[in-house]
Amino acid sequence: MNDEAGTSHKRQTVSSGGSNATRLRRSMTEAQLDTTTDSDSENLQLRRARTQQSASIGRIPFPMLRAEDDSPASWFIPRVRSALYENILNMQTGHRNKGKGVRAWYSSYTTIDWLHDDIREQARLREMRAKGGWWVNHVWDPMQGWVLVIIVGILCGLIAGFVSEWTELLAGWKTGYCQTDWRLSKETCCRQSAIECEYWHTWKSQALPGHLIYILAGGLYTLAAAVMVVRSATRVTVASGATSSSVETRISPTLKVAYYGAGSGIPEVKSILAGFVIHGFLGVRILIVKTFGLILCCASGIMAGKEGPMVQIASSLGNISTRIFDKYYKNEAKKREIISASAAAGVSVAFGAPIGGVLFSLEEVSYFFPNKTMLRSLTCALVAALVLKAYDPFGTGKLVLFQTTYDIDYQWFEMIAFVIIGIFGGLYGAMFCKLNMAVNRLRKNTWIGRYPVLEVIAITALTLSVSYSNPFTRVGLGELVGSLFQECPHDLKRPSSGEEGDEGIHDLLCVAGSQFSDYVPLLSLLALTLLNRASFAVITFGMKVPSGLVLPSMSIGAVFGRIVGTYMEYLTRQHPGHWMFAQCPANGRCIVPGVYALVGAGATLTGATHTTIAVVAILMELTGNLQYTLPVLVGVMAARWVADYFSASGIYDLLLEHAGHPFFDTRTQYIYTKRTAGEVMQDDLENICIDYENENTIALLEKRLDRIRDRGLGDGGFAVVDSRGHLVGWIACAELEYALERCKSLDRTTVCFFNNPLWNVDYAAAYDMLALPHHRTPPEFVKHKQRSEVRKLVHSARKEEASRWGKWLWPQAAGESEPLIDGAAEGSHVPSYSSSDRTEQIEEESPEISPRMAPIDIPGFHDRANDFTPFVDQTPLTISPNSPIELVMSLMGRLGVSYLCVVDKGVYCGVIYKKVFLGYLKELEHSGYTH
Repeated sequence: MNDEAGTSHKRQTVSSGGSNATRLRRSMTEAQLDTTTDSDSENLQLRRARTQQSASIGRIPFPMLRAEDDSPASWFIPRVRSALYENILNMQTGHRNKGKGVRAWYSSYTTIDWLHDDIREQARLREMRAKGGWWVNHVWDPMQGWVLVIIVGILCGLIAGFVSEWTELLAGWKTGYCQTDWRLSKETCCRQSAIECEYWHTWKSQALPGHLIYILAGGLYTLAAAVMVVRSATRVTVASGATSSSVETRISPTLKVAYYGAGSGIPEVKSILAGFVIHGFLGVRILIVKTFGLILCCASGIMAGKEGPMVQIASSLGNISTRIFDKYYKNEAKKREIISASAAAGVSVAFGAPIGGVLFSLEEVSYFFPNKTMLRSLTCALVAALVLKAYDPFGTGKLVLFQTTYDIDYQWFEMIAFVIIGIFGGLYGAMFCKLNMAVNRLRKNTWIGRYPVLEVIAITALTLSVSYSNPFTRVGLGELVGSLFQECPHDLKRPSSGEEGDEGIHDLLCVAGSQFSDYVPLLSLLALTLLNRASFAVITFGMKVPSGLVLPSMSIGAVFGRIVGTYMEYLTRQHPGHWMFAQCPANGRCIVPGVYALVGAGATLTGATHTTIAVVAILMELTGNLQYTLPVLVGVMAARWVADYFSASGIYDLLLEHAGHPFFDTRTQYIYTKRTAGEVMQDDLENICIDYENENTIALLEKRLDRIRDRGLGDGGFAVVDSRGHLVGWIACAELEYALERCKSLDRTTVCFFNNPLWNVDYAAAYDMLALPHHRTPPEFVKHKQRSEVRKLVHSARKEEASRWGKWLWPQAAGESEPLIDGAAEGSHVPSYSSSDRTEQIEEESPEISPRMAPIDIPGFHDRANDFTPFVDQTPLTISPNSPIELVMSLMGRLGVSYLCVVDKGVYCGVIYKKVFLGYLKELEHSGYTH
C-alpha cells in the first residue's frame, strides 16, 4: 500500500510540475514575442553568456571517445529537439564544444538520423541569428560551403594530376625509359623527338628479356599496392546478417577485417552518403594508401581503372576538409553535402568531364541531392577540372583525354548495329555482375580470402603473361580505348599486318583492302582482346588493391564495338550497290568504326552499373564530340533495358549487399507482404521504466546495453516508459554508453534518472526576464504583479521537482550536508539544495544598481552524472500499429529517420529500426516482390 501511495504521489507530482512548466513556457513565449528592441536581446545574450562562463568554472571537459583505434575524436551533442535542444545549447560550453550540447557522435557501422541533424542545424542557425551580426549571418556562414568545395576542387585537381603523371611514368618503365630524361613518360618522350620515339630506349637489348621485365615490373607494382592495403586494414566488429530474412532474427556480432583501401570505393561512398557511418574509410591514412596504391595498380597493366578510386579520394578530401568549419564537421547530414560535391569532382578529374561528374554523383552516388548541392558539386567539379588542365600531366595542354574528329555523319541503317551493340552491353553487364559476385563470394568463403597478397601476385602474373603477346592487351587501358575511338586516315594504303611497330597500335586498327582476308587478322586480334579483357575483368575486380570498374568496362565495350564497326565497314566495301547502303557515297567511306567503339564503351558501362545519363555526358566530354550523341543514347538505352531484365541491380548495389552495408533504395517499388506497421515492429526488446528506479542502476543499465549489442542492435536504443507503459522518450545506445562512462566514479548501485522535467523549462530566459530593470522589461513584465506571477511559477516548479527527484537536483549550498540519493548505495553522496532563494534576491536588489546581473545557476548534468535526462529524445517520432506499411516506407525514406516508435493510444508497443526494416525489403527483393 505504501509503495502504491508513493507511486501515486510521484505521478501527481510529475503532472503538477508539468502543468507549472507549461504555464511558465506559455508566459515566457508571450513575453518574448513582444520584445522589439535590439538592446534587450543583447542584454539577454550577455547574461546567458556570463551564466555559461560561471557554470563552466571547475567543470571537467568531455573525454573523447573513439569508435575505432584510428577513428577521429568525437564530441557530444544532445539528442533532444526543438526548444529543449536550444536551451541545452545555450547552457552547454565544454572543451572545444562551443555550445553544441552533449550528444554523442555516431559510432562506426551505424546509420545517422537525418531529422535530428536537421533539427541541430536549425538550433545552430537560431543561436547564430541571436548572437551574430550581419557579416556572420549573411556573408560568412553561407560562404563556408563554397569555400570548402573550392578547397576540395583544388586539392582534387592536384592529386589527379599527380596520379596521372606518375601512372604514365611507371607504366612506361615496364617497357623502357627515355634517354634524354628518365622522368619523362613514353608519350612525352616520343613527342619530343623528330623521328618517332627515337629517344625511347626499350629493354630488348638488356640482359633480361623484355617480356620478363614487363611481368616483373607489373608484379612488383601490384605487390607494393597490396601490401599497403593489407597493412592499412581495420578490424571491426559488425553484425553479420544485418539484412536477415526475418525482422525478429537475432544477429550475432562477428569480427571482420575491412580493407578500406581496396576496390573501387564507390559502393561505400554511396552507402555513406545514404547515412551509413564508416569511421576511417574517408580518413587521411586511407587517402594516402588509395592514392599511391592507385598509381601502382594502374601502371601495372592489370584490369584496374582509376575512376572509382578517384571518387573515394575526392570524397576523403571532402570529409577531411569539413574539419575546418564546425558547421559541417559536427553535423553528419551537412557533412554529406560536401562529400556529395566532392564525389562529382572525383569523376570530373578522372575523365576531364565536370558535367558528367555532377550527373554521375546525382544518378549513381548521392542519396540526397538538392539544388544547392548540385550547384556546389558543379563548382567543385569545375575547379578540379581547371586545376587539372593547369597541371597538364600529359603535356598536351588539353583536358579532353580521347579527342575525336569524326567527319562522316551516321546513316539510318547503322541504328541496327547500334542496337546490337547495346544488347551486347546489357548482356555483358548482367553476366559480369553475376560472375564477379560469384568470384567475390568464393574469395570470402574459401582460403583465397585469407591470402590476399598471394592472390594479387598470382592474378597479376597470369594477366601480364597472357597479355604481353597481344599488342592491344600489352598497352594500358587508356591508350587502348583512345586508339579504338580514333578514325582511320583517308589515305591509308598499307593493309593491317596484325603486328605492332614503332607507330603503335593505332594503325593496326585500320584496313586498306576490301577483301575479307584483309580483315581476318584484325578481327581475330580484336576477338582475342575481347576474350582476354572480359575474363580478367571478372577476376580482377574485387582484389585487395585499389581498382576501378569504369575504364575496364569501357575498354571491353569499345573492343566489341570496334569489331562490329570493322565488319560493317567490310560490308559497305564488299556490297557498295546494296539497297541498304544506297546512302553511302560511291567511291568514299561510309562507316567510321571508332563511332561503334564509342557506342560500345557506353553500352557495357551502362550494363554493368545501370547508369545512363551520366554515361552519355561523360562520353561526350571525354571525346569532345557531340555529333554522335543520338547513337550513343540508342546503345545506352538498349543496354539498360536488357540489363534491367536480367539483373535489377548494378554492380555497385550488389557490392553494397555483399559487404553488408545498408542502403535504403527509394527508387525500387516493392510489393509488400505485410500491411501494417505492427507486423514489422520488434516488440521483444527491453525498455527503461522511469517509475521502477531500482531497475535503473548503473550496473543493470550496462547489462541491458550489452544484451542489445549481442543482438546486433548497437546503433539502436531503449524506449523510456512509465509504469503504465506510456512512452516518455527514447535514449540511443550511443548516448546511454557515454552517460554511463560519466558515472565511472559512482557506485554500481547508483540509480540513474531519465525524466527530469527541469530540462523542459527555459529557466535561463525566465530569470533573465526577472533580472531586467523595469524600464528595459518587455510590456508583459512591466507590472509588478505579472513579474511576481512568473516568479511564483518558477519557485513552484522548483519545489515540485525537489519533492519528486530529491535534493540531489540542486546545487550544494556552502556548509550544508550531502544526503544520500534515495535507493543509492552508501557512500554515493550528492550535494543538497541551498535554502537561499536567488529569485527573492533578484526581487530585493535594485535594478538600477545591477541592470545586467546574471541569473541563478541552472541545475545541469555536469553536476549530476546520474541524470541522463539531457540524453533522452523526449519527442520521438511515433506511429500507430495500424498504420499502413507504405507510411513506414515514406517516413524512413523521405525523412531519413533511423527508428520509429510504435504507440497505441500513448502506450508503447514496439519499435521499427531502419536497418531491420531494410532486411524485410531485401527479403521482398530476393523473393521477386518488386515491380
